[in-house]
Amino acid sequence: MLSIILVSCLAMAAAVPAPKDLFHAECSVKWTLSESCESVQEKIVNQMMAWDNEDCGTKPGDNKPNGQKCLYKHTGNDGMVTSGTHTTPIHRYIDDLTFTFVPGTGCLVDAHSISETLSLLDYGTNYCNLFNLMDGSGLVNDPDFSEETNDNICTQRSSADCEIF
Repeated sequence: MLSIILVSCLAMAAAVPAPKDLFHAECSVKWTLSESCESVQEKIVNQMMAWDNEDCGTKPGDNKPNGQKCLYKHTGNDGMVTSGTHTTPIHRYIDDLTFTFVPGTGCLVDAHSISETLSLLDYGTNYCNLFNLMDGSGLVNDPDFSEETNDNICTQRSSADCEIF
């Protein structure tokens, strides 16, 4: 009986995807949209550039964020891959962002955010780094919008509050 339980536990553990890096909080998410990938990529890049500023709503002495729709940097495109960074307004931690656009009947957006600094937990910040760009650019209103992610591949996704982070 004990061996059956042990084998079952091992099988379940093997079925759960392991994070790529155990020492850096990260998030992988896939979105499906009806728009062309060229249009989606342009909107993500434009939103990064629109939020490339210090206007975070954070005031000197604040010890928690009041929103993080700021401090984005578009670092480049390589074909259908867009890269950038997001810096947190309080502690100035930097997260690396990658959006890969895969054309099909619409567009599959394969997005990833990973913290540069040592961080095991992030209160869903890496998820919000990505989602805020999708939301700010209006892409969440696409009629075919769907999202695929979970806490196993996106640190603390279920507790993310993107109005703060």
